[in-house]
Amino acid sequence: MKTPMVNNILDRAYLTEMRQWVGDAVFHALSAQASDNLAPALADLTAAWRHSDTAAFQEAAHRLKGAAASIGCAALSMAAHDIIRDPRPAEAISGAEMEAFHHLLQSSLQALHGFSDQPHLTPVPASPQ
Repeated sequence: MKTPMVNNILDRAYLTEMRQWVGDAVFHALSAQASDNLAPALADLTAAWRHSDTAAFQEAAHRLKGAAASIGCAALSMAAHDIIRDPRPAEAISGAEMEAFHHLLQSSLQALHGFSDQPHLTPVPASPQ
């Protein structure tokens, strides 16, 4: 698994667009619920890895990829995508790689909550010339 660059942990353009579309209240609610969606997918991934169940591992990675992408956690989604494309069976994934997923989840949630807590500024269009 590749280690993503920290400055790319979130898809800020996607999150900004989502926030503009759904409004601040809904955006804050979605951000607050992110852990409720991401943590179970990562727990399933970890359980499948521990049981050397490659099919369940791939399925959990796919769910994690989608859940992460839907809330703008780009690095986590890309890491899950990399695991989906990895030809190794679940038992060949190292403990360090699995630990990196857990750290990436925590970093992603922290960045997402920080982004959510920032005031939303709607850009003012430029004046016609």
